[in-house]
Order: sequence, then C-alpha cells, then structure tokens
Amino acid sequence: MPVLALVLVGAQVGLAKQAFEIVTESLAKGRGISYTFYDKSRLAPTTQLQMSQAAQLIDTAELHMMRAAADIDAAAAAGDYLDFLTRARVRADVGTVAHRCREAVDQLLNVHGAGSFAEFNPLQRVWRDLETCSRHAVVNPEIGSELYGRALLGVEEQITALI
Repeated sequence: MPVLALVLVGAQVGLAKQAFEIVTESLAKGRGISYTFYDKSRLAPTTQLQMSQAAQLIDTAELHMMRAAADIDAAAAAGDYLDFLTRARVRADVGTVAHRCREAVDQLLNVHGAGSFAEFNPLQRVWRDLETCSRHAVVNPEIGSELYGRALLGVEEQITALI
C-alpha cells in the first residue's frame, strides 16, 4: 500500500514544478501586473514573496515524498515489512505532498493572474490535472492525517485497511 500511495504523488510534484517553470518563463518576458504601476511583475515584492513561497511548498512536497520513498526502499533492501506507524506516516506524507503541491500552484496562479485559466494557457492544464490527481482516495490529505494521528496515539481501530 505505501508504494501505491507514493506512486500517485510523483506526478503531482512534477506538475507543480512545471507550473513553476511556466510562471518563471512568463515573468522573464517582463510582463507587468494589470492595474498597477508595475510594468515588470518580477520586481514587485508580492510576486517575489509568492514565488518564494511556491518554491518552498514544492520543496516541502518533494522532501516528504523522498522521505517516504527512502523508508520504503530501506525496508525493501532489508527484506522487512514496514511497521504500522511508518506505513501510516507514509499515507500522511502522501497527503502532505498533494496538499503542498496544490498550495504551490495556487500561489503561482495568483502570480500569473486570471489568464492562467484560458484554454490556450498550459497552466490551466497543469492546474486541472493536479486538482484531479490530488483528489484520489488514497491521496486524501485529511484521511492520511487521521490515519497517522490514530497510529501515533496507539488507536488500534483504523478507518481503512489500506495502510
């Protein structure tokens, strides 16, 4: 189960990184912020802050994904089955990856503006794909957190067998 859950979030990190690249390329072209005096939005503190926040959210997502992968790899190399607490944490990590990727793309959409949702804009496809795949039942951040919280508190009765 931890491998299945982890497989579902690799693409989400990739989508968030792609959104970051699209917005960064757009900013490099020197577009401004509509209805402001910023003729180059990359010079606006709000843009700088949101880009920094998006990058940190993507990094956080990737770090959680890599930690979960390292735990799975270590257990496989040792020929061990992951203990219950680690399996529950992997489910929580997967939810964290999904949540942080969505937050990052949300920041990037703020920077890029309403034109992000135009059909010709590749950012709308990235947003739509991420919003869809991050809502897979096994990825659900709240369920993952509940599973992990129950495991941390020694509650044996769980809400799913998929841990």
